[in-house]
Amino acid sequence: MASYTSLLLVIALCAATAHSLQCYTCTAASSNSNCQTATTCSSGQTYCMTSVGSASVAGISVTSITKTCALSCTPSSAGYLVASASVSCCTTDLCNTSGSTSIKPGSAAIILALGAILAILKSSAL
Repeated sequence: MASYTSLLLVIALCAATAHSLQCYTCTAASSNSNCQTATTCSSGQTYCMTSVGSASVAGISVTSITKTCALSCTPSSAGYLVASASVSCCTTDLCNTSGSTSIKPGSAAIILALGAILAILKSSAL
């Protein structure tokens, strides 16, 4: 009976490990090709989240891609003048391969601030 209980415990542990979500992860990558690190998410992290921010002024473009495991995720998008930001969410292994179509509010603020700075630099150069 003890061996049967031990076997069930081993199977349960293996099943829990086998069902951990895997996501691509990176911080502030300039492109998807620089964001190909597969990571096994912690227990409870059931979403792969991709945040993309971009700004472009006077031919100067900046893109920042962040991919991570997340406990929760809400797709969103925002754009203002020369900057845009978006967040996309998915729930299957390595599903966050491409950039987002729908950004963390903090990342959005950074990208929007960067866009404003680029706009100021452009206007002062004129």
